[in-house]
Amino acid sequence: MDLSRYSNRELLELYLAHLLARNRSPRTVKTFRSLLARFLEFVGERRISEVTTWDVDAFLAKLRASGYEERSIYTAAVAVKRFMEYLGLRENLRGFELPKRPSELPRYLTPEEVQAMIDAAGNLRDKLVVSLLYCTGMRVSELVGIRVSDVDLEEGSIRVRGKGGRERVVFFDSRTRQLLAEYLPTVKGCEYLFPARGGEGHMHYVTVERIIRKLARAAGLKKRVTPHVLRHSFATISLARGMDVREIQELLGHASLRSTQIYTHVVKQRLLSDYRRVWG
Repeated sequence: MDLSRYSNRELLELYLAHLLARNRSPRTVKTFRSLLARFLEFVGERRISEVTTWDVDAFLAKLRASGYEERSIYTAAVAVKRFMEYLGLRENLRGFELPKRPSELPRYLTPEEVQAMIDAAGNLRDKLVVSLLYCTGMRVSELVGIRVSDVDLEEGSIRVRGKGGRERVVFFDSRTRQLLAEYLPTVKGCEYLFPARGGEGHMHYVTVERIIRKLARAAGLKKRVTPHVLRHSFATISLARGMDVREIQELLGHASLRSTQIYTHVVKQRLLSDYRRVWG
């Protein structure tokens, strides 16, 4: 690619188009757009081809000084590194090392807390949203992309499209089956299980996030609850109840077992907490 033909902003748009073409999640594209736009603002009038490891380090240091959290700084480093590599500027980053990724154990809800959220929902759709996220462990982007034809009520399964367009099958419990049986007639004729208002396309993932926040407040939960917390809850409780970690990896759609193994630490922490509660 002849970088001199494009402005820095145009190169950013080309990279974002590349991410979209590779079926990266809307959340990832939005996050990378924001962080990389800030990076280009930091670079100023210089060409991106002139950027070096020192510039990237200085940018990350500025984010840290501005109050960015460790996780956000790590994400920014990944975004800049991948952007530069896409442009063929790997040599510019010689000696660059990603910041240490913060080791934060996933937050999760108890079955009772999830039930409280479902009970707090005032309509069938919102009850189903919570129940599906919890009992399948699917990502919010996968949830909104479910088509009615993907649901097999008899088998108790749903075909979902994960990261990179990879398809897998997830399963749902009897409670969710009952909710689906009641809900499906309300979207008859729609392509998506959760259609957007007006019927064109599917519901936006931000709408799902708002639903989850609202129901957590209505249920009186003090924790910060997101769709991903329900995904964590599925994995943590599945492991605690005896499911094999490789089975959970398959259901979550993790490419690497390392991503799934963090839940073994969560279960161990929970076991220790329960032990101390009983034995002091």
